[in-house]
Amino acid sequence: MIAIVDYKMGNLASVRKALEYMHHECRITDDSEFILGSDALILPGVGAYDPAMKALTEKGLDGVVKAFAASGKPVLGICLGMQLMLTDSEEGADENGNIKGLDLIPGHVRKFPSEDTVEKGLKVPQIGWNRLTEVTGELLREDDYVYFVHSFYCDPDDPEDAAAYTEYGIKYVASLQRDNIFATQFHPEKSGEAGLQILERFSRRIRK
Repeated sequence: MIAIVDYKMGNLASVRKALEYMHHECRITDDSEFILGSDALILPGVGAYDPAMKALTEKGLDGVVKAFAASGKPVLGICLGMQLMLTDSEEGADENGNIKGLDLIPGHVRKFPSEDTVEKGLKVPQIGWNRLTEVTGELLREDDYVYFVHSFYCDPDDPEDAAAYTEYGIKYVASLQRDNIFATQFHPEKSGEAGLQILERFSRRIRK
């Protein structure tokens, strides 16, 4: 059973449909006991960082996701879900500093620098397809062509946590992997056959 964490800010239905298409049992849920008893966890996400962290915290799901990750069972963050896994984010930062995240992977979420995007004629948010390069993550394949929608990017403290890169004005980390924790800045559930294969490889981790 794969638990898709429901904190009212995710691309929930499309993730579920992709998994069901490949005949994987899954459930969209905010039930802590059910999540912790599942075989794998997916943290999706669409929207802004601060409201997302508040929603997770108010439901007590921040601690649930951390506990699940600590159990060693497979975890996958998608888009905003990947960003929430890092230490903090510039998105929504105030006089007290960056907004704190789950800190499952040490690192920071940063806004695309305007001198490398706007001045090059690139719009932010980035919306569209990009090719993955420098792939080391076990879920991915070199040159996978996948779909992105985001205004911020992840900057892990340890380059070894980077599972793949891509470019949009700058070269940035498109995927993360640390032990049982996986994450994609792109949307595998919207990335055609390549994305379905990524979700399939993640699902196979349950049986290891």
